[in-house]
Amino acid sequence: MIRKYIFPILLVSWAMLIFFFSSQTYEEQRVTPFLAQFNTPYWYDKLSGISFMYGGVEVSAQTAGVSGFVEFFIRKGAHLFIFFVFGLLTLGVWRSFVRNPILSFSGALICVLFYASADELHQKITGGRTPLWQDVMLDTFGGLLGIFCFLFIYRRRRRHRI
Repeated sequence: MIRKYIFPILLVSWAMLIFFFSSQTYEEQRVTPFLAQFNTPYWYDKLSGISFMYGGVEVSAQTAGVSGFVEFFIRKGAHLFIFFVFGLLTLGVWRSFVRNPILSFSGALICVLFYASADELHQKITGGRTPLWQDVMLDTFGGLLGIFCFLFIYRRRRRHRI
């Protein structure tokens, strides 16, 4: 009986962790001072050919410096990872209470999309943060990867039990 509530407890704890991170300003989270050691001509030259748009802003070593450019990937990787875990846990909750696999999958994905959107709205009222619809899509994609990972593990475990 208690096993049924493991996923809900973990999910609520993880959602609180996401809320905590979103409550921090950019200045509290930035890692560019640590990454400043990469602001060398070597790294600048290696990264100088990479440039793309994200959230209406050019992302490149020229515009953000090497440390800012690397920090961008660390921050977006964190989005993917945090919502990967959120998606995995969300499907765990749905599968604990709903046996219909299509309903569980759909419900989990909608919950991920909702929480990713709410997270960006929360960032809007947090000082020094910029809410982006691109981050909602990135978060939702990370959650979808977590959902697929859960399904892969679940099916593999079921196959080995039989």
